[in-house]
Amino acid sequence: MRKVSLRIWIALALLALASGAITVQLSAQAAGHGLMSGTWKLNVAKSNFGGGPKLMAMTVKVASDTPELIQFSVDQTTGNGYTVSYSFKGAADGKDYPITGSSSVYSYTEEPGMVHETQKDADGTVTKGDFTVSANGKVGTWTYTVTNPGGTAVHSKLIFDHTT
Repeated sequence: MRKVSLRIWIALALLALASGAITVQLSAQAAGHGLMSGTWKLNVAKSNFGGGPKLMAMTVKVASDTPELIQFSVDQTTGNGYTVSYSFKGAADGKDYPITGSSSVYSYTEEPGMVHETQKDADGTVTKGDFTVSANGKVGTWTYTVTNPGGTAVHSKLIFDHTT
């Protein structure tokens, strides 16, 4: 009889721990802390620009990453030394939202472990990519394809280090 009681207590303790972990995870999601949340710095040495334009630096600060609100700002330095800044605010509902600081529009959808992005530029260029994060949460990978109006495509993979 004592063994059964001990097993019940262990099972109850495990259920309590699991429900606590779920509560913490849901609270983090509610506060805007999804897959992309935090500050990400481009690791230029590990990135593959696939013959497309190289970047010298890029920092992405994601303030919110929930299905209701994705909000981020980007500061980057292009390969020829120009600095560019832009920001995004919109839902992860697959609809186009304008970029502040650019004529492009972005749309996002999310699924567990992956964020899908589509960027449409005024000249007809379309960029489609997926963002994933390593199991330890320290490395983000954005794999994408840029399709130019003439139909040529460039495949790239950018590697980001999660700094906060």
